Amino acid sequence: MNAMDLVEIVIKWAVPALCAALAGWAVGQVRHVRQADNAVRLGVQALLRDRIYQAHSHYMERGVYPIYARENVEEMYKQYHALGGNGTVTNLVKEMDGLPTTKGRPTL
Repeated sequence: MNAMDLVEIVIKWAVPALCAALAGWAVGQVRHVRQADNAVRLGVQALLRDRIYQAHSHYMERGVYPIYARENVEEMYKQYHALGGNGTVTNLVKEMDGLPTTKGRPTL
């Protein structure tokens, strides 16, 4: 076997095998990154849901829903919804929207 035969074998077998291995590694890396991205997305969604639940409990108990709180909850809800959030949180936000922004004045 001469050097040209060896080069031909490398080109015919080793290069395609190396390319296949590299492609398999790249697919594995992409899959790993997608899984990590999905985990982060679901984690952020869970944190936003929890924070909206806490806000709902707090402001429904107080009976007042200040403007600054409305703005915060609206922004959290917008991002929660963009991440694929469901209608349960929508109902909580709508319920809070029914609250006044300030406590009423007592009558004399």
